Amino acid sequence: MGGDQDLILRVSKYYADAFRIVCPGVNIVLGSDLYDLRKEYWSELVRFTKHMSLARTMRTLTIMGRTEGEDKIDLARLLYPPMQATDIHFLDADIAHAGMDQRKIHMLAREIFPKMGWSVPVAVHHRLLPGLIRRPDGQDIGKMSKTDPGNSISVHDSDDVIQSKVRKAWCEQGVVEGNPPLAICRDIIFHRFGSVTIERPAKFGGDATFGSYDSLEAEFGAGRIHPMDLKQTVARYLTEIIGPIRDKLVLGDDLTDTVKPA
Repeated sequence: MGGDQDLILRVSKYYADAFRIVCPGVNIVLGSDLYDLRKEYWSELVRFTKHMSLARTMRTLTIMGRTEGEDKIDLARLLYPPMQATDIHFLDADIAHAGMDQRKIHMLAREIFPKMGWSVPVAVHHRLLPGLIRRPDGQDIGKMSKTDPGNSISVHDSDDVIQSKVRKAWCEQGVVEGNPPLAICRDIIFHRFGSVTIERPAKFGGDATFGSYDSLEAEFGAGRIHPMDLKQTVARYLTEIIGPIRDKLVLGDDLTDTVKPA
């Protein structure tokens, strides 16, 4: 967001509204509020950084998706890792929960907090959804990111767009590892629904209902579920999950270019 403080504040409010839809009653604390309420924050941040080497800081920058060389990284970005770690302490958080891409920050906190005399948080990490499209060079599929709209699904995507994106997703028959539609089933759909039904004509085996992700994965891995049947199923359930959230989450024109993928 280019350091635009007004834009950052408006996007923060948008994110807060989004979190309250999926997690009613959640208490959201803006960084600016935290720093104002805890006057000792900045002095403690400086004390925290005394325990960090520049090399260690550079390694943690991968959480920001940065791959530039050292000569292209501005100093402000180097403040991100120690601030995120220090936030855990000032939020009085017992558990630090985030995606696997945040683990280096959390390990930094667990290593340095005892030296600061601070309570050490439990670190809990979840998997990241893989991008939808396999890279042309055959490399591993990266995580979903709004910076690559065709490779990710946005909460603001229409039902038709969701169906189109899932239909184009990489999904090789019988291949379980790194399969985006299967990952969505495992981490999104089965968390919302107790079972998943694949609808298909009788001549292709008829409908099949699965009460667990493991049973679905086993059938797909054995080649008994066609990729297109899996994709259609994923798209159907995703639109049911995303639709009500999308309808409640109002995105103003001033934030469209920033929040919504092109």
